[in-house]
Amino acid sequence: ALSRAERDVRFGVRNELREVAKPIADDAERRASEQITRIGPKWSQMRVGVTTKVVYVAPKQRGVKSRGLRSRKRKNLAGLLMDRAMQPALENGQDNVERALERALERVADNFSR
Repeated sequence: ALSRAERDVRFGVRNELREVAKPIADDAERRASEQITRIGPKWSQMRVGVTTKVVYVAPKQRGVKSRGLRSRKRKNLAGLLMDRAMQPALENGQDNVERALERALERVADNFSR
């Protein structure tokens, strides 16, 4: 149904969903910095993504390509980020996310019915 809605409605929904996930990303950034040693500022920063089916939080930094060099250190960083930062941030903010999502959907429905 959303794909059939007007462009501004679709983008409004995406913006609302991004705002709902922002506190989770902020909490995950804080947890990454505090819970993972030697992570560095680039890898602790998080971004929020919104697709047609999913809203997600992921590290801003992406993999580093190395040409002919031995594999990079910290192969376990993805697991550490998930276990120590992203999953705990989601669990901690789950109730707030549900309430914020309900409010966002109510705003979208109000704007859609105008």
